[in-house]
Amino acid sequence: MDRISALPKHILHDILARLPEKDAAMTSVLSNEWRDTWYSFPILSICDRIIIGSYSPQIISKLDKLIGYVTRRLLKLREQSLTTKVFKLDMRPEHNNYMSHHFDLWMNMVSENRVEVLELCLLYFAPYLVRQYDLPRCVFEVRSLTKLVLKGKITLNQSFFNHSIKLFSLRTLCLRELLVEDKGIIEHLISHCPLLEDLTVYCCLVYNRKNPFENEKFVESLFLHGLQKLKEAEIQGIKEVYIDAPNLENLCYAYGPFYNLEVPLKLNLDSFTRLRCLRLRNSSITEKWLLDLFHKFPFLEHLELCSCNMLERINISSAQLMILEVNSDLKEVNIDAPNLLSFDYCGDHRAIISFLTSSDHLVFNASPVHEFRHGYYSLREFIQNIKPQKVLASLSLSVYHSNGIEQNCLSIQQVSSIPPSIKCLELDSSPNEDEDLYFHYMNWLLSCCCPKTISFFFQYDYGMKPFTVFVYELLMGRKKQEWFDHFGGTKCWWHDLKIVKVTYSFNVDEKLDFKNAVNAILLSTDDRESVSFSLEL
Repeated sequence: MDRISALPKHILHDILARLPEKDAAMTSVLSNEWRDTWYSFPILSICDRIIIGSYSPQIISKLDKLIGYVTRRLLKLREQSLTTKVFKLDMRPEHNNYMSHHFDLWMNMVSENRVEVLELCLLYFAPYLVRQYDLPRCVFEVRSLTKLVLKGKITLNQSFFNHSIKLFSLRTLCLRELLVEDKGIIEHLISHCPLLEDLTVYCCLVYNRKNPFENEKFVESLFLHGLQKLKEAEIQGIKEVYIDAPNLENLCYAYGPFYNLEVPLKLNLDSFTRLRCLRLRNSSITEKWLLDLFHKFPFLEHLELCSCNMLERINISSAQLMILEVNSDLKEVNIDAPNLLSFDYCGDHRAIISFLTSSDHLVFNASPVHEFRHGYYSLREFIQNIKPQKVLASLSLSVYHSNGIEQNCLSIQQVSSIPPSIKCLELDSSPNEDEDLYFHYMNWLLSCCCPKTISFFFQYDYGMKPFTVFVYELLMGRKKQEWFDHFGGTKCWWHDLKIVKVTYSFNVDEKLDFKNAVNAILLSTDDRESVSFSLEL
């Protein structure tokens, strides 16, 4: 007997809300009771790529079925006087001509049903080939709305200046790649959201309706006042930003790769007295600006600097800083942060990194980048340029195999003395499937450092499987004869290095040997699996 179906509707809806969307939708075929429960479920998430799939000659027929399905569900909610808690619509904008009337109908229906979360995504890649969608003004009269996400080929027109905006409950607002007829529309909209806590404005465009083929321009300035509740903000693609938000704790700002990065940063930070996390990307900042930063923000705990290429060296001095991320080509990094728990570095392999003070609990991840114009890729030199040496015990070194490294590998001589010890060597790419090169590549890596662990990551590189098996057999002592053939019996320090433990990020059939276990890994673009060797001399 099915006792679950007899439960009250609100409990059944709670069960559906805890299931993955696909599994929740499949309950509608279990019985008439479950079908009725599904149609009265107040959370709708519609994606044409999932429901319709790729383009086909039957696309209009499939769109009609989608239209009927969504309309029936919204009507069911209205008939039962149920609030639409969540309405998410993710559609390809090439359907706009056919769908715009139905979009309008759905926007009106969810507005009348007191929608709480509304997400409309019409992201585009060819802006002139498809029609934009004019968002109905009724959306901005929904007092119950707590989250509004608008992405893609959606137009906000001049009439918004003369229309009442009643987003009195809105706490989260995301505007991404929208088309606005006036650069002041975004400021006008945000000024009518008194409870706003989380704001994203990402690369919005000023749109000329009379001449849509005229070059669109990015919104270049954003001036926001009186945002007393704002705690998080992400701003990208805007040249000049002023935000009056005394309670802001988390700010991400990206100037944008389409602007001249030599122009000084125009970002007013003076009102952010409680700022705890600052992320700057593609921005032009100076050493002095960075030095003043920690005096202005005594509570700053997390700092990210990505592609801030006007800097050649940075000096970090903060007793509060706990997380530091640097992804820029620098000559010198000096850190005085006794409570720093995490430092991620990605940049020039010639950089000198010095810690004046450091925590015993520091996690240090480094990905030195090599370019041909920088000449010889000396991994050992990069490690030696990290001071003091005790920090190396916390270093996880990620090495990406790039073209040209082969010549470096062939020129490396045998190293008899043990190089600096590090926590982990991470590899997510491999040389060409050539066992001769594998020997030289491993000799190059292990002449630079003595890792306590080597981790291999599998995602895109199909060559990682045979390379990982080779390293396993090499460190298990099964390649001694081949080694002597290559290097004439010359003794190297790491010849005595042994694998004492193998760890997998996935379940392994105990009956499989190592080679078959690795070959069974399914490469995925979403998640990457890994295999780790714990080593000792």
